[in-house]
Amino acid sequence: MLAACATGRPAPPASTAAPATTASSKLDVLTDRLGPPLTTNTGTCPSPGRNVDQLRPATLPRSTWRLAWTEAEEGQLAEATVTPDGALWALRGSGRTQWPAQWTGSSWKQLPALPLGEDLLVRLGAASADRAWVIVESAAATYVLSTWDGRAWRSEQVDLGVQAVSGEELAAQGAWVLLGDRSMRWSGTAWQTAPLHSYSYKLSGSTDEPWVIASSDPDAEQARIQLSRWTDRGWQAVPLPDGMLLPPGTEAVHPDKPWTRIAGVARTGPAEFWVAGTYSWGEHEPVDQEDVTISRSVVMRNAAGRWSCWWGPVGDQSDPFVDMVPDGRGGLWAATGSGMLWHLSDGRWTRERAPVDQGVPEITDLAASPGGEIYALGGIGSEQWAQDARPALWLLEP
Repeated sequence: MLAACATGRPAPPASTAAPATTASSKLDVLTDRLGPPLTTNTGTCPSPGRNVDQLRPATLPRSTWRLAWTEAEEGQLAEATVTPDGALWALRGSGRTQWPAQWTGSSWKQLPALPLGEDLLVRLGAASADRAWVIVESAAATYVLSTWDGRAWRSEQVDLGVQAVSGEELAAQGAWVLLGDRSMRWSGTAWQTAPLHSYSYKLSGSTDEPWVIASSDPDAEQARIQLSRWTDRGWQAVPLPDGMLLPPGTEAVHPDKPWTRIAGVARTGPAEFWVAGTYSWGEHEPVDQEDVTISRSVVMRNAAGRWSCWWGPVGDQSDPFVDMVPDGRGGLWAATGSGMLWHLSDGRWTRERAPVDQGVPEITDLAASPGGEIYALGGIGSEQWAQDARPALWLLEP
């Protein structure tokens, strides 16, 4: 049963809050150093034959998830973050008509409107049900941090010493915000800064154990450090396996420049974590000899510093992983953009399609709650990647 189903177009909430204040933020220094790299075995992780599927998921006939909410109007849910007190925040809408919302358990709580004007809302983070923030790119190409204090939005200028950059170099989740090549964390009373290894595009994990995912551009020297985790001594580089080789017999356009795009990280034990992503390279199309991108999914496990890899089959139109979270029982959930939910439990993969009332599911984010609930956010379209997608929230109860 759906918790809510709207029949009219939802408008961004009207402003009913007190006028927002604007001030320059004072940033404290959390650390000015990078932590020592994690010691790992970066041995080879060769890609098997093109048709080999080492993941071998069993497809379940019925989903264990339920469609908790959707509405009739077009849009999506994205930028999911769950706070330590269990509050789920997300962005609703699309393009320039996005706005932050908080899940009540049956519907999305209406908040007063953000004082955006011509500015563009780009990222959302939160520390609790009463403390959230959005990063806004202003018309003057500066970043403004608007903070929800439980009653109203308060806007302040944020200066991390960088100019406004593309959304690929911005991220927010939990109490952390990434902006350019620096990070900042909300301590409960102030913002504290710490340097990153390189420009980063995504945060994974939780407020207590965040992971930073950086660009995989093979031409960028700093992109060699794609994964970092937070320690009390700063961001710690996590070296990925060195020998992620092309499949046997592959004739790549640039065989020395394949790239890996990480989708998410999940810790499943004190000395074990998993990384999901997509490994890609360029080839010449057999008939026209045009350059095409070939990809295959890869899942990497680090247990006590040693890497192991499992590969999916090769495809030029692969369905890549988009996110990954722990399941709270020593396993994990991963999602693909086409609405497939993968579960790893006791060393066995299963997968199931997110249920829909009608149409085709699309997933953008996963989020795990301290209470054991796991959320999948995205939309439902008339067909895959359709422009008429409507927002949707799926729930897996503990």
